[in-house]
Amino acid sequence: MKLLILDSTTEAQAFCAKRIEAFHQSDIEMLDLKVKLVGEREFGERVHEADVLVIGSGVGERGVALARQALTLVPWIHVIMYVTDEAYGGGAFRAAHSVGVRKVFTDSASPLDFLQELVGIHAEFRREGRAREGRVIAVTHAKGGVGATSIAAAIAEVCSVHSRRTMLWDMDVETRDLSRSLTVNGIEAKVVSAWVNGTRDISRESLKDALIPISSDVSVLMPPDRMAESMDLVCHTDGMQIVQRIVELSRVLFDVIIVDTGGRMGPATGALLRAADVVLVVIDDTILGLTAVDLYLTFVKTLVGGTDRIMFLVNPYSGALLGVPQIAAELEPAHHLGEAPWRLPPVPNDPKAALWPGSGRTLYSMGQKSTRTVLEKISKELGLIDQNAGRGSVALQQPTSRSGSGGWLQKVLGRKGGPDKPSEREHRLQLVFVYPRVEIVWYWPRNLVVK
Repeated sequence: MKLLILDSTTEAQAFCAKRIEAFHQSDIEMLDLKVKLVGEREFGERVHEADVLVIGSGVGERGVALARQALTLVPWIHVIMYVTDEAYGGGAFRAAHSVGVRKVFTDSASPLDFLQELVGIHAEFRREGRAREGRVIAVTHAKGGVGATSIAAAIAEVCSVHSRRTMLWDMDVETRDLSRSLTVNGIEAKVVSAWVNGTRDISRESLKDALIPISSDVSVLMPPDRMAESMDLVCHTDGMQIVQRIVELSRVLFDVIIVDTGGRMGPATGALLRAADVVLVVIDDTILGLTAVDLYLTFVKTLVGGTDRIMFLVNPYSGALLGVPQIAAELEPAHHLGEAPWRLPPVPNDPKAALWPGSGRTLYSMGQKSTRTVLEKISKELGLIDQNAGRGSVALQQPTSRSGSGGWLQKVLGRKGGPDKPSEREHRLQLVFVYPRVEIVWYWPRNLVVK
């Protein structure tokens, strides 16, 4: 959020800016505050750059006229005005509100009052789409082996194809299936350990240091590099605050946050499920899977606070056992879930796609066309990509190597050269025009410049 502070002198501008310095650093990062100081002469040229205009008390009675001018030039800007205690008592706030000033404070007002108003403005920006509000998807499961990690990685690749800035968060502190499947490993995990043991604060910069980019749009956050910190993160109550802080920061930095919980339940997982926009429960089509979900729901509903944010995704072993309607019918009498949690289509059984771990690809790029179509529908239902994506839209993609050594991860990680280096033909760009039941592909040479 961009703040423009306007006052009569440089000293008065700096005095007004000190109120922001009194904010906690985490609040500044959460609001993504960027502050500029300006005088009355340059004010007209700079006001277009701001989201919020703060008028200091040094301009005196001219403040109302300046506010009117700002709202004429930029009707959507929010104006906050400071006045002296004497002017406020004289009714200055009435004149300010009459021209559209959002809030009038006295110079003696607490900086917390100012912060509260900025938080309110930022919340409005998120609702209006003017500020990034990353969508958090917690991928969990009632029993192991249902493919939750595969689903998390595949959805991330769908988001990457649609240019959605995405964070994949591996919270499986024991086996780290997501990180291992994506062949991700690095010293960045030490930063996460430092958050847990308290030797480093969780900040915007430290979060960036902890992330491992695997494509231009996707980064991975690993578990702590040591088991002691890993257990503290998921089992100790302090993990709740750590998780909440990471979620708050990642919402500002990313469009999509996909968390593989690894099925571990504890204070941190509970905090994550409460903070998530969607709790995606991946289940299989077996009797054992059905009974596991039945038990799982008895306490997960309490953690989540209801069923409105819970969605089920059936990832069948064979497709010949329990269907989605049958599973829903079995659980409905005890849990009263309704139809909404079951609206996701089941993932097709795709043995070839199941070989994705370590390949540099995921279920999405390695699977059949039916698998890709279903994963795109799932991503749309989760609110991660545009509902109209894939219908009459044009996407620029780079095909993977025929040798199997390519993929969205290896391209970004720079694994080039050697016997597995793709040929010039395999480096071609393809423009895919997707229309219902029709897929038309045009190819261009690699050196063609498209304008």
